[in-house]
Amino acid sequence: MKRRRRHTPPTRPLGRVASHFTREGTPKNSYRTQSEAQGAAQLAWTLHGVDLNTYRCDYCFQWHMGKNFRED
Repeated sequence: MKRRRRHTPPTRPLGRVASHFTREGTPKNSYRTQSEAQGAAQLAWTLHGVDLNTYRCDYCFQWHMGKNFRED
C-alpha cells in the first residue's frame, strides 16, 4: 500500500508585505483569478481613468491591482 504525502501549502512571508497593503495600511482587495482582477482594473479605467496593472501577491497568493510606477 502506497502512503500519500500530505500537501503543505507554501509558507507565507512574515511581517507586512508592501505589495499586499495600501498606503493607508489596509489590505488591498483580493481577486481569486487574474481575469477577475483584470476586469476590476478595466472598470477602474472606464469609471475613473486610472491605469492599474494586476499581479499575483506573494503574501496571500491571490491577485491584486496596483499602479504602474515607471522611472522616466
